[in-house]
Amino acid sequence: MTRALAVVLVTVAVGIAPVRAERPIVDLHRLDAYFELFAADSSVPWKPTTVRLDTYSSAPVAFSVYRVDPADVLTAGSNLRSRAILTAGRRPLLSFNFTPPGGYQFESSEVNLPLGAREGFFVVEARRGDVGEQVWINRTRIGIVSKETPSGLLVYGADLGTGGPLARMRVAFVVNRTFATSVTNADGIVTWNRWPRPVFALAQWGDSYAFLSLLPQAPLPETIVGVRTDSAVVHAGDAVRVVGFARTRSRGILKASSGSALVTLRDGARQIAEHRVALDDAGAFTTSFAIPQNAAAGDYTVLAQADRGVGGATVHVDANAGGLTLRVVSACGGGCDWSQDVPLLIHASSGGATVRVTVMRSPHVYLGYAGDEEPWATTRWLDTALATDQNGNATVKIPRPSDDLASTYGVHVEAGGATADTRVEVPTAQAAIRLHLDHAEQGLGMPVNFDVYAQSLDGKPLAGAEVDVRMAHGASVAQQLVRLDADGHARGSFSSPELGTNLIVASVDHGGRATDAAQVQIDPQAPAATSDGTSGNVRLALDRTSYRAGDDVTVDASAPGSQGDALVTFESALGVQTHVLRTSGGRAVTRLRAADAAGDLRIGAAFVRDGAIEWSTVPLALAAPGRPQSSHVALTNAEFAPGQATRIALDGEAAQRGTIVVRISRGAPSGSAIFSSAPALLAVGVTTTQSSAPESLTWHPWVNSTGDHAQVLSFVRRSEPPAEASLAQADTEAVGWSVGRAGADGIGVALPESSGRYTLSVLDIFDDGSVSEASSTVVVR
Repeated sequence: MTRALAVVLVTVAVGIAPVRAERPIVDLHRLDAYFELFAADSSVPWKPTTVRLDTYSSAPVAFSVYRVDPADVLTAGSNLRSRAILTAGRRPLLSFNFTPPGGYQFESSEVNLPLGAREGFFVVEARRGDVGEQVWINRTRIGIVSKETPSGLLVYGADLGTGGPLARMRVAFVVNRTFATSVTNADGIVTWNRWPRPVFALAQWGDSYAFLSLLPQAPLPETIVGVRTDSAVVHAGDAVRVVGFARTRSRGILKASSGSALVTLRDGARQIAEHRVALDDAGAFTTSFAIPQNAAAGDYTVLAQADRGVGGATVHVDANAGGLTLRVVSACGGGCDWSQDVPLLIHASSGGATVRVTVMRSPHVYLGYAGDEEPWATTRWLDTALATDQNGNATVKIPRPSDDLASTYGVHVEAGGATADTRVEVPTAQAAIRLHLDHAEQGLGMPVNFDVYAQSLDGKPLAGAEVDVRMAHGASVAQQLVRLDADGHARGSFSSPELGTNLIVASVDHGGRATDAAQVQIDPQAPAATSDGTSGNVRLALDRTSYRAGDDVTVDASAPGSQGDALVTFESALGVQTHVLRTSGGRAVTRLRAADAAGDLRIGAAFVRDGAIEWSTVPLALAAPGRPQSSHVALTNAEFAPGQATRIALDGEAAQRGTIVVRISRGAPSGSAIFSSAPALLAVGVTTTQSSAPESLTWHPWVNSTGDHAQVLSFVRRSEPPAEASLAQADTEAVGWSVGRAGADGIGVALPESSGRYTLSVLDIFDDGSVSEASSTVVVR
């Protein structure tokens, strides 16, 4: 009985024990340790200076501001954070408290620093308890611009208030961990043309500083090799035709290479075939590879090696399986109606095959452009299975979209291991427009910069056309109109994007409305974003569309609202030719001398506007050996009879002797079959421009000064790998392929025997080392 009583007492004791919660109560004050501090990279003393404070609680934050030497904080190198300073023993210039609003939720606050009109370099420390963060503030009235080329660099200094150049300004370069000090000349310019190159430049004018981390510059390649194919897709058992060229740098000019090229076809690391082919007088080569009947489906690489240079192209191989071969084409060819479903014709080499059809849709049409990035909003559009009839034929329709955007469909069909791929472009007008954003994700407070490109379907730029660009976030809409230049390009920006997802839409009217769209995600703590820095406020116009070496180039540069002087430059691999001249009404006109050099040639201009140095550049077209040339197809007729013979040539500055490649294909080429990108291989970028006081507000993050910071971990749970979102390449059947030596009168070709609309692509590889291309649409009736 005693034992039973003990058991009862134990039971009662357990029953009256304190109840424990399933999980501990959250201590919201732990969020006090999580805050982030950001500061602008440059600020002028006549404007308010603020720092950005991101918090998750409204606990007060103590701020202290210290005047310091920038050498104690800054580190040379664009990817390195600054150093924290020890505040013990330092007396702050000013101290104050700031209480964020909002309670226990995210808030991004602009905190004003009451620095008055002080100039100098400061460190701001924010503290909550034992947690501290520091950012630097550079309040300066001076700015510098650097032009960096393989042969040297140039630094130009200007007063951000008056816009005038700063003569005899002290500039300290960091070279091999030591300082080398120079001063600017009467035009505010200092140059460095010796080795080793500096990695950092620090300019000082009184209490004002300006600085840049200088970037390494790759040397010009000794040899450039270009490779193109007749189609980006080839079937097992068929052949892929290859054409290319090699250019070797000699005395600063690219010339046609001589000797031979080793061309290989590879599946990953495995070599499928190898051909050594001779380079002709134009440095051109051509060959073909038979794809094995049993080749596996996938991307194969064509590599060409010539005179120490290497070039390559990718082709997609569609496989056969068990004697089964598949083909897929669009029933409407290149003239599909965007308001109707798109019919696809599928053919199998045997009847009764069950075929799976997968269609990816990208709401864009990019003529002659093959970017590396995945297009925005690419999504799986159709996934279905169907059986072919007794003749092996089947038809399926791609549902039309309801968003009024153009479409590029990547089509993939497979059955029993056999595959087929193609691409179908469906524009909404007689033009194609491309909208490119500098960043798909960026931080709060940064402007959204964009470029717009537009051309007609026959490849001609829509010079002078007006483009309507809108940015939408919910019910909030910002709008602006931009006008395209002679190259069909315009640049612009939206200054105040909303937090979250913003949709940018650009439209132009030309035989209908062509529209393109992209989105940008605005996050409170997005990684620091960089851009090329060009400003849409700076406009450059040249007096001619093409020049020859030694010609005078009249440059008309303007930046409405600018003041002081302008820096106008001619930029090449040989260095930078400069003119500094007084502006009138924000405009400067001057003359430069065109010089020939390998690589990209550009005309640039920099202005001081509203406390920032804004700049831009435009390419200069030079009709000279070893350079890309602009041309168009010279056709004798607008329409041709079936099988009609004609001569195909290019008109333009460079019409001369060379090797000409003419391809007539069904549909628009893509990937390695695009000829339009071949001449640009000769225009290797040679100049990097940086500004210490850019137009676009850029931020740098805090560095840890003391304390334990809360760690915030985020992850996305996935039950399976992310869906494939790439587009299949275009299987453009080359119904005509001619390669031959020709002069200005071109090469003779025969038009297809079947009626229809075809894409005519021409690549001209000239004996003097230059390369040109053009394309057009031909109609056979």
